[in-house]
Amino acid sequence: MKALKVILFILLGIVGVLLILMAVAPTKMNSERSVVINAPKEVVWNNIVMFANQHKWSPWDKKDPNIKITIEGVDGTVGAVNKWEGNDSVGSGEQTMKKITPMTAIESELHFIKPWENTAQAYFNVVDAEGGVKVSWGFKGEMSRPFNIFGLFMDMDKAIGADFEQGLANLKALCEAEAASSAKTYEIKEVTTGPRTVVGHKETIEMNAISDYYAQWMPKVFDAIKAAGLKMAGAPVGLYYTWDEKAMKTELMAAIPVSGAKGKVGIFETVEVKGGKTLVVDFYGDYSQ
Repeated sequence: MKALKVILFILLGIVGVLLILMAVAPTKMNSERSVVINAPKEVVWNNIVMFANQHKWSPWDKKDPNIKITIEGVDGTVGAVNKWEGNDSVGSGEQTMKKITPMTAIESELHFIKPWENTAQAYFNVVDAEGGVKVSWGFKGEMSRPFNIFGLFMDMDKAIGADFEQGLANLKALCEAEAASSAKTYEIKEVTTGPRTVVGHKETIEMNAISDYYAQWMPKVFDAIKAAGLKMAGAPVGLYYTWDEKAMKTELMAAIPVSGAKGKVGIFETVEVKGGKTLVVDFYGDYSQ
C-alpha cells in the first residue's frame, strides 16, 4: 500500500509539473527570414506566386524525392490549393492562397494534417532593395497544449528558420540563374497550331489593371467550367483584341481552353480560336520592354 501511495504521489507530481509547463510554455509560433535576390522582380514574383514554381526551390521537397503534389484551381490566383503528401520528414497537408497584392505580398493558409493537425498563416513580402529584390518569407501559428511544452526545450524559430533560410537560398540561386540565362531578351518561333475552344470573360480595362483582372476572373471562369462538367484542354490564356497605348487600355478575355463547350457556360461566352501559322515569342526580362 505504501508503495502504491509513493507511485501515486509521483504520478501526481508529474501531472502537476506538466500542467505548470503547459501554462507557462508559449502557444504562439512565428518565424521570418529574408534574402536579397539580384534578379528582375518579375522573375522573383513568378517563382513565389505559383505553387508549381515554389516546388522548384522548396526545402521540404528536397527531403522527399517521391513527394506527391496536387494543385487545384488556377495556380497563381486566390483560391488555388496546393496539397502535398510525403514521408515522415514532410508529412501531409494543404496550402490555400488567400490574398495576393501583385508584385508586393502574398498570404496563404497552411493546414497541416500529418504528423499532427494544425494550422498556420504563411506570407511573402517583396520590396525593391539595393542589389536587387528583397524577399521576406515567414509564418505565424499556434501550438496547442500540451504540444506547446516542446517550445520550452526547442527553439522553434531556429528550427523552422533554418528551413526558410535554405529555401530562400534555393530561390535566390534559381532566380539569378534564370535572370542570367534570359539575357538574350527574346526568341521568336513559327509554329502551326490547331483550332481550339475557350470559355472566358471579355472586357475593356486599363492596362495597369491587367494582373488584378486575371486574379478576379480566372477563378470564376474555372468554377463555371467545373460546374458545367467540362474538362480543361490547356493552360489558362489571355486573348487580346485591342491594345491602345495612347489611351492605355486593352480589350481582352481571361479564358480557359475546354473540350466540348457550346454556347454560353454560365455567364461566360465560348469562343472558337482559329488555328494556323502562329508566331510564338518567348520574352525574357522586364515588362517595361
